[in-house]
Amino acid sequence: MQPTDHDPVSGVSYAFTPDGDNLVVDAWFEPHAKLPEHFHPVQEEQWSVVEGRARVRNGDFEGVVAPEHGAQVVKPGTRHSVAACGEPVHTRTLVLPALRLQQFLEESAAAGREGLFTSGGLPRGLRGARWAATFLKRYRNETVMTSPPQFAQSALIALLAR
Repeated sequence: MQPTDHDPVSGVSYAFTPDGDNLVVDAWFEPHAKLPEHFHPVQEEQWSVVEGRARVRNGDFEGVVAPEHGAQVVKPGTRHSVAACGEPVHTRTLVLPALRLQQFLEESAAAGREGLFTSGGLPRGLRGARWAATFLKRYRNETVMTSPPQFAQSALIALLAR
């Protein structure tokens, strides 16, 4: 399987395989890539490391996960993040149900390729901030970023989202 989409801001490439109402997401992390902390209000993720090692936060658990650790279950509403441990890592995630996670990741990657975000993931200028506000508003019932804080996201959406 080969990646079909790349996010230069996070340093992660993706391939998507629909599975009925669910979705399998293969993700390839560059050596210092990371997906920032977030949660899904109604989706469960079951993900595993296929190759390499990943630093994971899953609720109260924080540690390094490798292929021999098996599937990690992320329940709805659980804050989680994933990062490579200084080497490339390949993960595979079953998302139950898929909802619009593929679109979320594809749109985020496209915004990164368009230069709407700094390498640290912050919106670049007013155009980036407007895009981020509209994006956060569109997906807030499915994927919620934990930074900036919710009150700041709400203000950003109220001021800039159309």
